[in-house]
Amino acid sequence: MKEEQILKNAQYRKGLSIAFFNATNNASQILEMIYKSHPQDNNEVVKKDIIFWRDWLLEEHKSYYASVIEKIGIAYDSKATIEKLKTAKSLEELKNIWVSLSEDERRDGDVITEVNNLKKSYEKK
Repeated sequence: MKEEQILKNAQYRKGLSIAFFNATNNASQILEMIYKSHPQDNNEVVKKDIIFWRDWLLEEHKSYYASVIEKIGIAYDSKATIEKLKTAKSLEELKNIWVSLSEDERRDGDVITEVNNLKKSYEKK
């Protein structure tokens, strides 16, 4: 397994751990507000309510993670980025495209190689 993948997996597990504790704390706060107006003495009901809200919050986190967080840093295809760069008709257009790329795209080795090749071809003209 690549070091990058190991790091990503560790970060994901850390994020899940934080999400679990945040969800549990927030479930307790939700119930505290609910129980102010509707007191509850039955510990089993309280436990079930905490688990319900905690799980609901974790599902919300899961959906958010899948739709937003997971896509950060991997939402590009280097081949598509290279094709985009090749559409530049001048060095100025190449610079404009370069500025529009994400940080991850600008650090991609294949993309950097292609940009350097294109720069050389425009400088010859």
